[in-house]
Amino acid sequence: MLEVFFSLITPLANIFWFSLLNLAMCLISIHWIYVRNQTGENPKQHRALQSFGLVLALLAVGILWIKQWNIGDLLAFYTVFSGVVYLCTLNLDKNVSKEARGWFLSILFVFIIRGYIYEPWQIPSSSMKPNLEIGDFVLVNRNAYGLEIPFTGRAKILSRSPEIGEIVVFFPPHKPTTPFVKRVIAKGGDKVTYANKKYFVNGNELEASFFSEDISGGNLFYEKNRNLSYVIRKIGSRPAINGSWEIPEGSFFVSGDNRDNSSDSREWGYITEDVIWGRADFIWMSWPQGNFPNFSRVGRVE
Repeated sequence: MLEVFFSLITPLANIFWFSLLNLAMCLISIHWIYVRNQTGENPKQHRALQSFGLVLALLAVGILWIKQWNIGDLLAFYTVFSGVVYLCTLNLDKNVSKEARGWFLSILFVFIIRGYIYEPWQIPSSSMKPNLEIGDFVLVNRNAYGLEIPFTGRAKILSRSPEIGEIVVFFPPHKPTTPFVKRVIAKGGDKVTYANKKYFVNGNELEASFFSEDISGGNLFYEKNRNLSYVIRKIGSRPAINGSWEIPEGSFFVSGDNRDNSSDSREWGYITEDVIWGRADFIWMSWPQGNFPNFSRVGRVE
């Protein structure tokens, strides 16, 4: 059903139609304020107009999803718009002003939480197994590496670089509209070698000590990278992807914890700081395919 919806609106997925849809929704909101202030009621024809506005909103969100634009920018716009509308209603009917205030506060709250602090995201693959499983819902910290500036395409102020061992969400060079999640293994200036299923950074092996088998046939290890220790998974029957890479300044080498089942820097190279979306901080729910949602894996991402 969703595939049909997205295929139908793909021809509209451009800035012209996106702007037009949002302009129409703003005009519907202004018209609602005018009608309520004049009559004190919500007439039948305007309720139909509100339903039409909902359809427009769904189309706008669909375009946002297709283009992978930052939803925080849209929320920032509607926060400003609803704030201006609220200020303009202060001298109007008391009930109109009260409802306009409700709009503003609700959008402001969503903007602060959803747009630029934490963004929920569901893990789509097993590349970070066992630390992140398919169906895990994680909170991505949007400000972990700087404060995003609205309407700038994710430009940041007060920025800082990811630390070695952190799990980052980013847009890889070969799929610039698809978010990936991996662990930072090395950064600019480092030389990385992967041989016989072992990482070497600047000639030093990342020690991996075996501690368990998992139920799906893999072996689990504690890997130590600098002062951080985390769990990785290897599958003995899978061939290793060997190679050496010199990481340019401002770039990062990332790898999945499920070492033999991960598309990462070993395959398509390093990533740059400007494509990093945020840091995966918490698992807040899990919903494995074919099962019910559960909270058994809730906690900080290690």
